[in-house]
Amino acid sequence: MLWNRFEQDRKKLNIFYEPHFEPNSGLTSPAQIREELLKLEAGMSGQPHPIIKARAFEYVVTNAAIQVNPIDWFGVNLAGWIPGFPQNEPNVPLKVLTQKWMNDVPLTDEFKAASAGIDESGAGAFWCDYDHSVPDWDSITKLGFSGLLDRARKYRDRKIAEGSLSEDQKVYYEAIEIVYTSILSFMDRVIAVANRHKQEDEHCPLMVECLENLRNGAPSTLYEMMMQTYLYQLLQQYVEMIQVRTIGNIDVDYYPFYKKDVENGILDAEKAKELFKYFMDKFQQEGHLHAQPAYLGGFDENGNSLINELSYIILDAHAECHLINPKLHIKVMPNTPDDFLKKALNMIRHGCNCIVFVNEELGIRLSKKLGRTDEECRRLVATGCNNFASRGKETTPEHMYVNLAKTIELALNNGVDPTTGLFVGEKTGECEAIRSFDEFYEAVKKQAMCLIHKAFVISDYYDSHLLDYNPAPMYSATMTDSLSCGRDAYADGMKYNNTVIFLSCHATAADSLMMVKKYVFEKKVVTLSELRDILNSNWEGHEDLRNQMWRDEEKFGNDMERPDAIAVDFTNFTSNIVTSRKTIRGGRFVVNGESIWFANKFGDKCGATPDGRKKGDILSKNMGASMGMARKGITALIKSVTKIDATNFAYGAPFDYMLHPSVTQGEEGLDAMLGLLRTFMKRGGYGMQGNVCDANTLKDAQQHPENYENLQVRICGWNWYFNKMEKLYQDEFIRRAEYNE
Repeated sequence: MLWNRFEQDRKKLNIFYEPHFEPNSGLTSPAQIREELLKLEAGMSGQPHPIIKARAFEYVVTNAAIQVNPIDWFGVNLAGWIPGFPQNEPNVPLKVLTQKWMNDVPLTDEFKAASAGIDESGAGAFWCDYDHSVPDWDSITKLGFSGLLDRARKYRDRKIAEGSLSEDQKVYYEAIEIVYTSILSFMDRVIAVANRHKQEDEHCPLMVECLENLRNGAPSTLYEMMMQTYLYQLLQQYVEMIQVRTIGNIDVDYYPFYKKDVENGILDAEKAKELFKYFMDKFQQEGHLHAQPAYLGGFDENGNSLINELSYIILDAHAECHLINPKLHIKVMPNTPDDFLKKALNMIRHGCNCIVFVNEELGIRLSKKLGRTDEECRRLVATGCNNFASRGKETTPEHMYVNLAKTIELALNNGVDPTTGLFVGEKTGECEAIRSFDEFYEAVKKQAMCLIHKAFVISDYYDSHLLDYNPAPMYSATMTDSLSCGRDAYADGMKYNNTVIFLSCHATAADSLMMVKKYVFEKKVVTLSELRDILNSNWEGHEDLRNQMWRDEEKFGNDMERPDAIAVDFTNFTSNIVTSRKTIRGGRFVVNGESIWFANKFGDKCGATPDGRKKGDILSKNMGASMGMARKGITALIKSVTKIDATNFAYGAPFDYMLHPSVTQGEEGLDAMLGLLRTFMKRGGYGMQGNVCDANTLKDAQQHPENYENLQVRICGWNWYFNKMEKLYQDEFIRRAEYNE
């Protein structure tokens, strides 16, 4: 039987956690593969890193064992990498080289000074980032692996003919040659293994045919399009070690193939839905901690919505499988069909909530601020957690998070983190010398400016070594800009070489500023130096004051003029600092307003804050209010959030909501959800995501996990199954739900 068998096959599809590699097809031990890679690197000492990286890639795809699961439409895997879900990143074989190369490059004194104490104090977090890459899916699916190789050769040969090929460019093209030649050999290996199992299942002969076609050319059917996407993602993400932060516009780009298959009698809607179940289940099995993005929707050159029949099929397949991976970005325009949006919202209210709605009109506006062309604005990629990027035209490393809430504590303590005693900010004066709120606010702004300038130093350092640490020939070969100039896409080979700085936890900062203004300088309940001492003792002996400031309604998220004005001013100020600088790669610094899990991690290291928060408690998350502070309902919360100019946050400004199931029931509840979404988009919000749940259900799931196997919660830019979360995070969601009731 060829069709109608996904559910019966599903338990046999997990080739990553329960691999069965083909006997005698290669090495199966990740440790042995890493050891061999280190030997290879030692033997190539002195050669350029792109060449060593390419040879390492070649070694893995040539020598790692192969698995082909004959019952699975997409059952291809190779040894060497280890899934890390639910708590860790996957262990990728070439990481052993990038870690070594990072350690080989000495840190500059400037970097050491900028990074000193940042992590320990909770003032920020940083690392060298290759996690937000989007290959040019147009090139991949139009050319296939062999076509990408041929195109790279043409660019190289043109430079040779012109006499302009430099030594660095020679290295660049040679690395691509090595990688893509080895990919074609890998395809030959996979086809050989698949042929051995050809008679074991009706899926397998079709898989062999698909693989053979992709070995020699571009996809021509929906199945081949999916297989091309899956294989490319598998190799770039888990061998080249450059994450693929979207598998593409899977309804729009796949639709012509679907339509052609239907016309040719190959597929119908039900068969296509089943194919998508097998396809999407592969990314579920990969178990990426932050989930694998894909996006739906868009608009054509006439402004018409590109939502189509396949868009609905994909939502149905996703919902019926109870997946958390891939996560789906839905691009929303005013003419996006209501029935499609309601279908997605219905999924969310029934617990399938790995969906973020991103505002494409806003994406166009912020893209024009960045200088993107009209055509680039029309074809924006939805990537990462909730971000927009130019399709096939840019790289966006994200090296540092800045904790805006920490600026309050630093201003109160003259640049010193009181918990660690580390000086991580700027000397802005002792509290006793500050005579007005304006002076205190100026001190907070100086602390923010100090942390952002440290983020510049750290980001510049990492940007200058991207090619040293982890060159990306496979990824670069998909990009015409990179091929044209003969420069790695992560060096300065793209039209837009932008670098992202995160400005996180703004609402805690705004609420704290509001409370200082009100209780210190207006009501004069406490002096600034007294408040500093109270906070450094974690409110001990001053619970009444804490309760008074905690319960004060004049907080961001309630559509109140004064706290919202502070939030707007502070985010404008900090984002303008970031965007005032260019990167050393010739691009721009741009802002993301996400906090993801750092709302917790930064909170662990932050002392008590004037908004009534205790030491170690969670900070505000993403663009929303602090936990428990939005007391006037979701409409007021949306009004507060959308007062902030989201075009200043070119790479993300997500808003998280939590709704009680009682307000989403029936057609009336669905209409209410749609109304909130449309209001958010109309008011210029960036991205909207959230949960429909109640505290009692979450508590029961915590006590009886066996009854809630598929219960999902939206963490930030991704979902987890509630029962696979640490208790710490479970308790946080329960508290949020309790505040919402």
